[in-house]
Amino acid sequence: MEQHRRYWEDTYLFEVDTEVVGVREEPAPGIAVRDGIVHPKGGGQPDDVVTVDTRAASVSKETTTVWLHPEGALPAVGDVVHVAIDPVVRRRHAALHSAGHLLDACVQPLGFVNVGLSHTPDQAFLLYDVDGGTLPDGEEAKAALIEAVLARAGELVAADLPYGAEVDAEGVRRVTIEGLQTDPCGGTHVRTTGDLTGIRITRVRTKKGQLKLSYTAEHA
Repeated sequence: MEQHRRYWEDTYLFEVDTEVVGVREEPAPGIAVRDGIVHPKGGGQPDDVVTVDTRAASVSKETTTVWLHPEGALPAVGDVVHVAIDPVVRRRHAALHSAGHLLDACVQPLGFVNVGLSHTPDQAFLLYDVDGGTLPDGEEAKAALIEAVLARAGELVAADLPYGAEVDAEGVRRVTIEGLQTDPCGGTHVRTTGDLTGIRITRVRTKKGQLKLSYTAEHA
């Protein structure tokens, strides 16, 4: 069953007419379509909000197959359906995911290594182990860390650096902020750092030798 992950190629492809290439009844009735514009939950990024022929649909993923679960009767293999995602939600997810990469590029040079993350709206965070740096002790130190990270992030937003992606020989997709950082990643991203606005670190926490930064961001 062949699916084309179009969301890897174009974050802003919000709707498509596409062929149904798989239908199943168990464990939940659903369809697989050839042109995959829908990002399934994974890598810290939530599912897109989806409709199939204007009917609301949930999303699931098994191995490499993305399944759509529309309300009502299922189409048949070979039918053409109209799949659409909510553009406001997609843009918000892409901004949060992209800002996570950008903030990480600002934090790691301070002596930290990323060990966890979420790009979920209202719950986005980056988690670090110390790697030569120093955990901020007290509110003044936390405020100074926020100031330093956001100042650097502001410089990088102003630089309008492109985000790019390539799939390597092993099938691993790697996302690059030009001249800055490359990470394995299957998420959706903005075109350039200049597409980001409202980047804020909303909370700094230290616990058990780790640093956790909660953050938010919007699409410009």
